[in-house]
This record gives sequence, C-alpha cells and structure tokens, in this order.
Amino acid sequence: MKFRETDLYEPVRKFLEAEGYRVQAEVAHCDVVAKKGEQMVIVELKKAFNLKLVYQGMERQRLSESVFLAVPRPTKGQQDKGWKDMIRLLKRLELGLLTVALDSPLQTVDVILEPSDSMVRKNRKKKERLLAEIENRKTHDGNVGGMTRRKIMTAYREKAIELCCLLEKRETISCAELREMKKEEKYASMLRSNVYHWFERVKKGTYALSATGIEALFDSDYESTVAFYRELYKEE
Repeated sequence: MKFRETDLYEPVRKFLEAEGYRVQAEVAHCDVVAKKGEQMVIVELKKAFNLKLVYQGMERQRLSESVFLAVPRPTKGQQDKGWKDMIRLLKRLELGLLTVALDSPLQTVDVILEPSDSMVRKNRKKKERLLAEIENRKTHDGNVGGMTRRKIMTAYREKAIELCCLLEKRETISCAELREMKKEEKYASMLRSNVYHWFERVKKGTYALSATGIEALFDSDYESTVAFYRELYKEE
C-alpha cells in the first residue's frame, strides 16, 4: 500500500489535540507544530524512514527540545534489523519517534521513542519567529503537514484575507478608519505593500478590493478562512 506524507497528518493532529495541544501544519518549514502552554512539539512526517527525515529532525532540534519523526508503522514488525538500527540511531540523536497505523481503519498513533533533552544549541530568533507565526494564526484552512501543491496559509496570508473580508463588507477603507478601529498598525502597511495585489488605492490613503482580491475570496484554498472572517465582520 502506498502512502503519502499528508496521510500521516490527520492521525498525528488528532493524537496531539487529544493530549491538549493546539496544532498547526506547515509552520516555518515544519510539517507540524503543536503548542500547550510553554511546551512546543515539532513533528516531521515521512512516508518512509530515510536520512532526509533524520536531517530535518536534527535541524528542528535548534527550535525545540521535543522533536518527533513520524512514519507509517513497519510492515515487518519492530523486530526487523533495519527497524532496530533506526531506533538505535534516533536514541543517539535524542529524537522522538511516532508510528501511525495507516494500514488500519483506526489509524492509531504510538509513541515509540520520547525525545531527550538535546544539547543542540537553539536558534533564538528562529524560535521566536516560529512562535509568532503560531500565535498569529487563527484558522487551519486546509494546511496539511507534508503538503506540496496547495497554498500554505501563513499568518500573513490569513491577515490579508481578513482585510479582504473587511473590504468586502465596507467596500473601501482608509488609514484613518483603520486607526479608529485600532487596526492601523496591523493593516496599513499591508495595504501599501499589496504583496498579493489584492488591493487597489482609490484615492490617497483609501483602498478597495482589486479584481484579484475579489477572486481570492472565492479561492477554494481559502474557503474556511474566508468563512471565518466573513462571519466575524457580518455584524459590523
């Protein structure tokens, strides 16, 4: 049976959420990031164990003490020599290991190895950016760990969609109005930089949705995020 990295995501997400974590996928190149209080867990997904997965895990140790690799459970069982060699390597590297029973209707997740406190020096700036990205996301909107073909819903893209929904409701908005709404700092620069070409200036300091912005509101990749913010601004 052939598996993809994305097949692992949903069972892992449910497993972590059952443990009380808030889970986000595709955060700053990490497949899965889960946060509970001050605890942060990073999980890298692969359809098979390989050195690329090990290198990814080692890189993520610069961001968190709790780094797991997740793979489908072994078809040959855990007594296979190759499997035992993998466990020995991961123990040496202080990485955790999850297996997902993709060959079972239950798709259970088992913790095979708990990560140890790693001596790897942490990259403080990258960790802060990772945490900020998690905190500024309010929706999941189809992000799946290991995905490659869909647009990733970053915190910045989510804010841009929120601004599109606000403009859809109000038709135009000025920087002065954003100031009154206490949103100027958050959105004024986004309107000016117009990274996705979703906005257009109708006069000095006043903006409306562009044709591209209107199209973005009906993009299937953004469906749940658009629905979330349309509901938020419905009563305004």
